[in-house]
Amino acid sequence: MKPILLSLFTGIFSVDTDKTKSKNTTDKIFITSTDKPSGRTIMIEEDDYSVWVYVLKPDFQGIDFDGYLCSIVDPSTLDIGPKEATINGNATPLTAEYANEYSYINDLSSKDIKINWKQDVLEISIKKKNYLVMDLKTKTSYSKALAKDGYYGNSM
Repeated sequence: MKPILLSLFTGIFSVDTDKTKSKNTTDKIFITSTDKPSGRTIMIEEDDYSVWVYVLKPDFQGIDFDGYLCSIVDPSTLDIGPKEATINGNATPLTAEYANEYSYINDLSSKDIKINWKQDVLEISIKKKNYLVMDLKTKTSYSKALAKDGYYGNSM
């Protein structure tokens, strides 16, 4: 999925964006935001199972690192492991092994997500709860939606 996203970046980020943008062409979440002081840009995207946050490289030539925000499908209803889920390049559902009480969010919309840029840190909240912290210096993300560190990233 990441190669497809890269082709979108050029068009989306070719202009100076100092405010958060949302596009909702298929009722899926797609938000971009640029921090003017640092020049860093993120993209928040919903796939078939989850919502991920991608930090772009400073030159916009790809993804620098990513963070797992939440699941839009209840992980307890899935009977598949992360390696099995990605065999054909499909979006990766969060498995029950990595899920906790904060993982699944029903009826999530763009308006529920808030972005807070700080110096060298990005915080993403959902419904006024801090869900993801991304350290821009170490390129490490910490998610409230993860029960443990592993395939999807680090737990908060």
